[in-house]
Parts: sequence; structure tokens; C-alpha cells
Amino acid sequence: MSYATIEQYEARFGSVANTTMLQACLDDCTAAIDLRLDRAHIDHSDPDESLAYRLMSVCRSMANRLMPTGAGDVPVGVTQMSMQAGPYQQSYTYAASYGTPKPLPSELDMLGIPRSRIGCGKLAGE
Repeated sequence: MSYATIEQYEARFGSVANTTMLQACLDDCTAAIDLRLDRAHIDHSDPDESLAYRLMSVCRSMANRLMPTGAGDVPVGVTQMSMQAGPYQQSYTYAASYGTPKPLPSELDMLGIPRSRIGCGKLAGE
């Protein structure tokens, strides 16, 4: 079960034409969130009201970044568009039709997932 429902997504971002794709995105985002929480050893098996809301919020935000958009004369999936009046040139740049769900640093903070890294390296001259 996803952390966010289609109704919760549409209440925040508006209605979508392809609810099947939206549900797949929500499921994938939930799996990505679960992986991050498990790696951080954060118990999310029975979330309280506050954590449940944050999980829902992050899930629908991640899904929104995956969902293709299209408005007016702009084709679905276009991330950049340029037009020129004379000699009638028009070009589009498309994103991948379906990306990998990745939480933003602010979303990791919202879930209490630490972002620290430890590294080591050999110093010069040794």
C-alpha cells in the first residue's frame, strides 16, 4: 500500500488523466522511501500521525516529479521548448518518460533521515 492515495495526490496537484500511471508512481515512491528508512534504521512499521503525514507528503511530492505534464500546445513529457517566428522553427527537449524516484535533501530531512557521509583518502606523499 502506498503512503499517498490518488485522492491525496489530486487534492494537492490537481487531477490527472492516467490514474494507473499515478498509482504506479506512488507505489514506486513508497518503495524508495521504505528503502531509505530501512537503511537509516528508522522504524516505520506503525507510524504515528505526524510521521504518516510526512510520509504521505514526501510520497506525493516525489510522484509529482515523476508524472509527465502537458499544458495547452505543449506535448506531454516536454521539459524545454523553444519557438522562433521566422523561418518557423520549433524544438522540444523531452525528459525520460518515467524516471527513478529520488527524494530531495529537504524530503530526507522531513523524514528524519541523516545525510552525513564518512570518507577517507590517502594523503599525498605517503
